[in-house]
Amino acid sequence: MDRETLLQDFMPFCDIGEQAPKISQNKDSLTVKITRDGKALKISINNETGKIQVENESKSKKNFSSIEAMFASDLFANLKKWADAQKELLKNETTNAKGMIPVNGRYSDGSLSQDVTGVDRIDEVIESSSRVTGSTEIVLIDGPAGVGKTSLIEKLAHRRAEMYKESGGSLILHVKSRGRVLSNLQDLMAFSLQTIRSHITYDQIPVLAKYGLVTIAIDGFDELGDPNGYEMAWGQLGELVNQVRHKGKLILAGRDTFIGRSRIVRDVKSITADDVVVSLTLVAPSAAQAKEWLSAKNWSKANIESSAVSDLLEDGSFALRPVFLALLGSIKPKQLSGKDSAYVSELLIDAMIARESKLFGAAVNAVMSNEQMKKFIWDFMCEISRDMADSQTEALETSVFGWLAEMTLGAEVNDEVLALIKHRAAVIGFLVQDERPGYLTFMHSQIMNYFLSHVTIDAIEKGEVPKYIRRNLFGADFLSSFIDVSIKIGANERPKIDRFMIRAINFSHSHVHIDRGSRNVGALVISALPYVSEELDLTVRNYDIDDVKARGTYPKVSMENCTISQLDCRGADLSLITFNGVSISSVIADDATRFCSSFPNPAFITDGEGNQVQESNIEEWLSARGRNTEEVSLGGVVPPKLRKHPIYALLSKACRLRQYWLRLEDDLYAEKILKDQNWDELRQALLRHGFLKEEVRAASGRSPTFYHIKHKDRILAADSKDEIVKALMIDLSSAI
Repeated sequence: MDRETLLQDFMPFCDIGEQAPKISQNKDSLTVKITRDGKALKISINNETGKIQVENESKSKKNFSSIEAMFASDLFANLKKWADAQKELLKNETTNAKGMIPVNGRYSDGSLSQDVTGVDRIDEVIESSSRVTGSTEIVLIDGPAGVGKTSLIEKLAHRRAEMYKESGGSLILHVKSRGRVLSNLQDLMAFSLQTIRSHITYDQIPVLAKYGLVTIAIDGFDELGDPNGYEMAWGQLGELVNQVRHKGKLILAGRDTFIGRSRIVRDVKSITADDVVVSLTLVAPSAAQAKEWLSAKNWSKANIESSAVSDLLEDGSFALRPVFLALLGSIKPKQLSGKDSAYVSELLIDAMIARESKLFGAAVNAVMSNEQMKKFIWDFMCEISRDMADSQTEALETSVFGWLAEMTLGAEVNDEVLALIKHRAAVIGFLVQDERPGYLTFMHSQIMNYFLSHVTIDAIEKGEVPKYIRRNLFGADFLSSFIDVSIKIGANERPKIDRFMIRAINFSHSHVHIDRGSRNVGALVISALPYVSEELDLTVRNYDIDDVKARGTYPKVSMENCTISQLDCRGADLSLITFNGVSISSVIADDATRFCSSFPNPAFITDGEGNQVQESNIEEWLSARGRNTEEVSLGGVVPPKLRKHPIYALLSKACRLRQYWLRLEDDLYAEKILKDQNWDELRQALLRHGFLKEEVRAASGRSPTFYHIKHKDRILAADSKDEIVKALMIDLSSAI
């Protein structure tokens, strides 16, 4: 332990206006003199044992076994007080085991991986990794939106705080992006400390982390990728890695398309060979876990096995993500009777709106119908999401909700009813208390993104460009919700999504490129293209775009003179797009992705397993997924004859639909599949090879037959080792 290092470690704990700590050294010990909380302290550190004695002005002495014990004590950080405050703050985040949604993940240290279940086990595994002193450990927590990353960090923080009195250990500082670009870590750390009413300052945190007393958990780490602040933000992370190097640990949580061990090692230049990077990929609860949890919430077996609910509780279903499972558990099963589970988010949100519309009381019900109340709640949530987005925040003061409710209602009701609605508006089920007293936030950012996606389509369709489109960064989580909303509008309100596209696709021609408007609208255009009318003659031209999410089957469209920083096209069929003068920096794709012959070579490709494709293999990798113009079969599974036949295009399109069940009259996408002249032939082949589930149900005058294509990913991947898929393709080829 050298003098310069000690000086840097003690400096943040010195009183403002006082001289810097003075350090002297002799044969046996180091002596540090510092003024702390108005008291002059003399700190003696034994060179051999590391034991410490602290003497104040009155010659009173305190002994500590180590520098860690001293920094944790009430003379410095007083971490016992931190633990008590954090325990109280987070007590509502941790319920008993029976009421907690199961937490599942896969932990990997780069060489070995294991499945882990439960907060306790996850915490044990995170703390079990071995490394040399003088290194930094980085724990990556990734997973899709709504899978419970934020909730897990809160539960880990609460667990550590509860255990601190008995076993010590490292407390967790939960650093949230809070809807802003995560570029100034010091500001965000300061806010997190203020939340737990800590007297510790942000510049002391790296020191406490360095000695293993505090783990810094950065939630929303993927937002570091804002190109406007890219280098600065990554630079700050690299600086933090250096600052905590000794016994320090960082937790970085973000979306699965952004975080990866190879990318962290590549882009954080300060990471050394001694540093450890491990990962925890969160996955949704299994269907069995979800059913057990709903049973604990007093759902009967009949409720769980009803057609509407059982469809939602299939393994891999979107509804199993904790954010939606919690919403499902909060509504009555009979509210889902007769519903289709094709659009899970809309189904659950509509159920919540129906529930809340009946809770405003008799006086309101006397003057406003239930349909009017549903519309009010819908419009109100849209206004809230827009106001939050415009303000670059995920929480608003409680007082704001009153005037937003009044603005939403207009002059429809008298003052007495208005007062009742304003009073009730702030406790609508979509909203929860923020960690800041007097603030409310959406129960999950994915709910906010759902409403904001509707606002976005409505605004652009009308030629309006809201502030948030011009200022904010549209990340992958928002774009995922936007795609879900585009699918539904495209199926039920095709003219509306067409009007949106016509406005949006020409945005780059008229908008001045001095803000983020053109970049964001460009991302929306590409995300929504599969859901507009095929008759539209579209050219996407002159867009510089950051993140783009592409899903589904793309129509014939041209892209000209565009640049894209990152294109996530996992599972998408881009084979009909013509690229001309397009540059793409990074691509995320998988074996189900199909490329066209004009698709440009990106600088980087990350495959479906999160591995980076070697630069020398990029050409071959793309060609194996459809970019080659020669008549060769995909992976040796799809014969050339079949690949060029409409029945294969129909199969590919059907497998890329998000709907679980297909039925005539349900939506435009299902009708196009089921009315296609090749459907009957395809249907029979799928049935023969076990890839189609067919059910006949009572459906009140509508088509009673429901179809579900099983193992869509396997069909699209067309793996040469998959003998069943290979047999399906041979069968189809012989039938045409």
